[in-house]
Amino acid sequence: MQKFLQKHFHVLKTTKNHWLRKTIGVLLVIGGLLGFLPVLGYWMLPLGLALLAIDFPIARRLHRRLIVWWEKQRRRFFRERTAATARRSPQRSDKPRR
Repeated sequence: MQKFLQKHFHVLKTTKNHWLRKTIGVLLVIGGLLGFLPVLGYWMLPLGLALLAIDFPIARRLHRRLIVWWEKQRRRFFRERTAATARRSPQRSDKPRR
């Protein structure tokens, strides 16, 4: 499934038919904004911005900011998660219990 999506995304990025790319990009962004609904998801927003970023400089900036923000949030989440795990698990000694 992943290879299928990568192939079609690459075709959309490199096609000369910019109206198709813009239409699909706008629909993906709208679907991403409605991500709270069951079928649609927030994953559509960065994908739509990535398609629109090819043709519009403002979408390029928004896409870049979204990627940077997402990476900061991911790093902070994993940093807090490992810190919480380290606090929760006490140090084990090598001495056997009696």
